[in-house]
Amino acid sequence: MVLRCWVVIWLMFCAVRSFVSTNAAAKCALPVIYMYSTRHFLCELRQLSSANRTAFSRQVSTMSAEGGGAEAKLAAIPDVEIDPDGKFKYILIRCHGPGDVSKDIVRGFAWAEFHADIYDRVAPGIEALGFDCECIGGGRIQHSRSQRNILVYGYSMGFGQADHSITVEKLKKKFPDYSSITFNNEGY
Repeated sequence: MVLRCWVVIWLMFCAVRSFVSTNAAAKCALPVIYMYSTRHFLCELRQLSSANRTAFSRQVSTMSAEGGGAEAKLAAIPDVEIDPDGKFKYILIRCHGPGDVSKDIVRGFAWAEFHADIYDRVAPGIEALGFDCECIGGGRIQHSRSQRNILVYGYSMGFGQADHSITVEKLKKKFPDYSSITFNNEGY
């Protein structure tokens, strides 16, 4: 778990440093970005259940035992990371490893003004693990944790429409106790 924490902190640092070096106007926002990123990361870390921590520890042990093979590293990337409630943009990302190793992941957050904002934040972390990635589409998610339902719909102006059926399958695995996880191809 500690290894993951340091890897995530290092990746956040590298992403922010890269952004600031290419955008002079962002230099004044650097302290705010670091503060938000660290606080957000620590909040998410606290929300991990002990079962998730144990499962992650086993994954890290397996990766070490196998010499950190591409399949093990790819399996350690969570299939789904979305906000717990609300209506927000999401993207479907395909991660490519050596040979035919690949995996689709879902990322969706309310903080994102554009679908590309999500991709710009997620891609450096995946690439740091040695994988290539591409956004294969986007849309919107309406998530109600209290009612235990999720609706996937719409499209991304920049990336096109994701295959919502893939997204729904990933969400069903992540939230097996939900009463309804559906999609439609309507709306924006």
